[in-house]
Amino acid sequence: MELRVELKKSFDGFSLDVGLTLREDLIVLFGPSGAGKSQILKMISGIVRPDEGLVSVGGQTLFDSAVGVDLPIRERRIGHLFQDYALFPHMTVYGNIAYGIAHLDRAVVREKVGELISVMRLSGFEGRYPHELSGGQKQRCALARTLATGPRLLLLDEPFSALDYQVREKLRADLLNIHRLYPITTVLVTHDLEEAYMLGNRIAVINNGRIEQIGGREDVFYRPATRNVARFMGARNIFSGRVSSVDASVVTVACPGIGEIKANVPPGSKPLAPGAEVSLCIRPEEIIIIRPDRVLDDRVQDNIIEGRIESTAGRGSTQILFLRAGGEAASGTLLKIELPNFVVRKLALATGKRIRVSLKKENVWIIPQ
Repeated sequence: MELRVELKKSFDGFSLDVGLTLREDLIVLFGPSGAGKSQILKMISGIVRPDEGLVSVGGQTLFDSAVGVDLPIRERRIGHLFQDYALFPHMTVYGNIAYGIAHLDRAVVREKVGELISVMRLSGFEGRYPHELSGGQKQRCALARTLATGPRLLLLDEPFSALDYQVREKLRADLLNIHRLYPITTVLVTHDLEEAYMLGNRIAVINNGRIEQIGGREDVFYRPATRNVARFMGARNIFSGRVSSVDASVVTVACPGIGEIKANVPPGSKPLAPGAEVSLCIRPEEIIIIRPDRVLDDRVQDNIIEGRIESTAGRGSTQILFLRAGGEAASGTLLKIELPNFVVRKLALATGKRIRVSLKKENVWIIPQ
């Protein structure tokens, strides 16, 4: 079911102007709080009226400011799941799921609700009320109620944000399975980086009411179009520099505080000329520690940087190292490196230790300015 959206809306001190098209896919709207993600969902569903634009689903126009079309919410056949679930407290799990299809034949309702209770792992909880359910169970019940009505489009507004990590992790897997069983065009809003990568076949990065980049997860995560996208996607090592030389496949960039960095020429990019200002980025987990007891191989001979570990921070199964390039000078560039705990222990990496690292040129991405 194709979704086509062109939306413009002005708020007090903020404007939104976005356009996207998708089919039976799961797209993630990702970006910082206040970027306009939830407002986009509200305009698609009809809760908020755009100033101008178009919303069409499956070829049917739901909103078109040019010709005065604005279908009521109840006629749009869109499922909209909010952060707070909005379950009816006086109804059981069965009653909540059946609410939107209560007008159908009783046997049809029983079959449909039973199917969703099984899929959502709610068997045995049919007679319970919302206050008797866990957060994850409430979320699954709310999603089942939304799916029961047979929506042609599913909008999910940060559906897992109020849940603890283990529950979120399980529900993400549930959502992927549900999308496989019910291949409905789905738009999910999140500002959780891990969630965006796990769930989004495509990701649209929203910033200040605009789409800065839209594409497959690999493109958005590893080939960001702007410095903002690189920062939002976790590529914390972002440098500015000036192109010093270019050959058929490699660009060399002079970066203050870090030296000359080589990177592969971005495929399909506009030609870069010496003197051009660019940005470079590399993800923390893609920086390689050079072991002093090993001979350098061809893969890590470029972009070798020496420095001193300024601080470390634990992140569960990984450690973050902050390396000051050049060593002692505070003006040296600070690199963020993420390594598995066992690597940190094996190499005895600790604050104050001097090490060398390699920024493999195939992992360095150039962002033209």
